[in-house]
Amino acid sequence: DKDTIRNMVQCAIEELAVPPVKDIQFVHYDEQHPKAGRNQKYRLTLLDSTTRQVIAEKLVDSKDAGTIECFLKQNLDIHKPVFIVTDLYRGYGEIFKRVFGNKVTHQLCLLHLNKLIINDFPRKTSIEQELVKYKLLNIFYNRELEIEFLSCLIKEERTMRQKSGKEYKFWIMDAKSAFRDFVYSLELKRRRDNENLVQRNYHDALNNFKCLMEEIDSFEVAVRKRLMKIEEHWQNLTAFYFVDNAPATNNPVENYYSTSLKTHRKKQLEEPGIEDQMKLSALKRAGIFGRPERTLLEAFRMFIPFLDAG
Repeated sequence: DKDTIRNMVQCAIEELAVPPVKDIQFVHYDEQHPKAGRNQKYRLTLLDSTTRQVIAEKLVDSKDAGTIECFLKQNLDIHKPVFIVTDLYRGYGEIFKRVFGNKVTHQLCLLHLNKLIINDFPRKTSIEQELVKYKLLNIFYNRELEIEFLSCLIKEERTMRQKSGKEYKFWIMDAKSAFRDFVYSLELKRRRDNENLVQRNYHDALNNFKCLMEEIDSFEVAVRKRLMKIEEHWQNLTAFYFVDNAPATNNPVENYYSTSLKTHRKKQLEEPGIEDQMKLSALKRAGIFGRPERTLLEAFRMFIPFLDAG
């Protein structure tokens, strides 16, 4: 039965050990929030940026500062310099200073920043709001083509606003649809060419940010607050520019989470099941399992002679 199979798998997992990661320089830290039954749990993860292997993982009942500090001290050498990438959750900077002192370089994830920028705007934006959004996204990544497309629609939008609400409603729907198609075509082109969004150099990023700060009084409250937050955390958002081969985003650990404990399963497993998934994912990342000797199709073919001919 399933309990017997589960016990067999669990015993086999316990006998295997995840090999330690050596020469750690760049670390991704993140948290996932699965539920074990009705109990909220927190999955703390340290991932090596160079090898993409798991340094350490732990399932805990709380993610308070003391728990995170103990987790870091147990799994990282606090006497060696380390570059850590996190999301924009408050409090990480103070925790890292207490654990590593002046030996830590803290990078805030640019992808997470972009997600926050998008969430600052309403779902149904005007073309003017959409243009401001992409100007913010343009700070660290090249979004000039999108800005050029939207800039061509600004004058037309101002004209349409003077007409009836019904006419403007139909116009904005068509304009937004055309813009979405344009953005999607750019994305498809990047996929075909196996390319990512072009990341700006430090000088261009700083120049774009300064231009936005000069216009800050003309923006909505949410945009002004976001620009002030970027200014406050500028040093942590741009740390990767000054360290060779340093990562700017937390994408590796996000990708790891999406393959190791998918969103729809975070509420279906009990605590032992979550821990088994974590251990299996770490072992797989470390290459312990290797490649299967027989494919799934070959395994099915073993049962073909026993199928009922009728």
